[in-house]
Amino acid sequence: MERKLPLEGIKVVELGTHVAVPNATRFMADWGAEVIKVEGVRGEEWRVIGNSYYTPVADDENPIFTVQNANKEFIAIDLKNPDGMEIMKKLIREADIFISNVRLNSLKKMKLDYEAVKPLNPQIIYCHFTGFGYEGPDRNRPGFDMAAYWARSGAMSDWVSKGDYPIKPPGGFGDATVSANICSGILAALYARTQSGKGTFLTSSLYSSAIWYNSTGIVSTQEKYGNVYPKDKNQPVNPFSHIYKCKDEEYVIITVLDYNNSWEKMVTMLGFSEYLNDERFNTILAVRENMDEFIKIINHAFLKKDREEWCQLFDQADIVYEKLAHMSEVTKDPQAWENNFLTEVTFPNNNTAILPTVPIQFSEYEVTKYIPSGKVGRDSLEILQKLGYSEAEFAELVEKKAIK
Repeated sequence: MERKLPLEGIKVVELGTHVAVPNATRFMADWGAEVIKVEGVRGEEWRVIGNSYYTPVADDENPIFTVQNANKEFIAIDLKNPDGMEIMKKLIREADIFISNVRLNSLKKMKLDYEAVKPLNPQIIYCHFTGFGYEGPDRNRPGFDMAAYWARSGAMSDWVSKGDYPIKPPGGFGDATVSANICSGILAALYARTQSGKGTFLTSSLYSSAIWYNSTGIVSTQEKYGNVYPKDKNQPVNPFSHIYKCKDEEYVIITVLDYNNSWEKMVTMLGFSEYLNDERFNTILAVRENMDEFIKIINHAFLKKDREEWCQLFDQADIVYEKLAHMSEVTKDPQAWENNFLTEVTFPNNNTAILPTVPIQFSEYEVTKYIPSGKVGRDSLEILQKLGYSEAEFAELVEKKAIK
């Protein structure tokens, strides 16, 4: 049978909350896997995160929650209820992949840790995601991306200009980057299983991923190298690879890596060619000794034109640059639309929102329709029927509050 999507036939059971784990399984859902999201009967906390970002959190319109949870099936189970736990075990027995970010102590109490799950399904690929890893003094600490990813890795303090307030990204940014690690590890294990027939346990964490992604800073700030952050915005290592304010108070970044070979072109374009042969500035070593003076000259030059005027000049000169866009501009960007990086999604109440698409495109497979998330336990009946439960048994489980 010809596959319409690359992961058709793969079943994933997600016991995940917030962003990293649900985002990883969202990839797999879009690629054709059957992803069953298991929530408690109240639903997971990320369902109401929209309250902090001025977006709806209703069952029939929940755009932020939908980004991580579109195209999944939803079942709500009380895992403290014996009947609910039996349902969970049946789901695991049929699964190819089980993934969770529930803390290890809780998984062990429920007998859903890897050692307990493996006898149920020896071929299962079991992924457990943590804040800080399996060892060390902080192994049992909870860790959201703001704490374990941004704060612990030094990014919050050191990515700002010297003296500025620490950055605070929108929630889930670090989680979303980590989800790619989780997904790639799972797919590697899935491929290995086709060769060996063996399931496996794998793990990743917010903190380990933040260290990996922030490697340039973490390596270079070791004492033996001596790089120091945060940086003084008026003391760039290379003033032709820096951020500048324009006349309209918008910002632009230029990224010219070879200062010496670009000197003539840059000073001519920026409009201060009288400094062309000035030995204080015309080499990278010289300008670093005279940066206070040169940064004033270049800052003054940028304040003579609006951002769009500078962008036109950079385009004409084939300079690598980008305007510092505002997040509100992205949904109006034709580049994003023409490449299908965004799509308009219609919710069950007929309201629409512009949402990001999974950032991978295949030439030989279809694009999955964007099906919004729904209410807690939306697909419980259908999922249980696939497991062999009758409608009468379903009603009894609802009455016992084992499921919702």
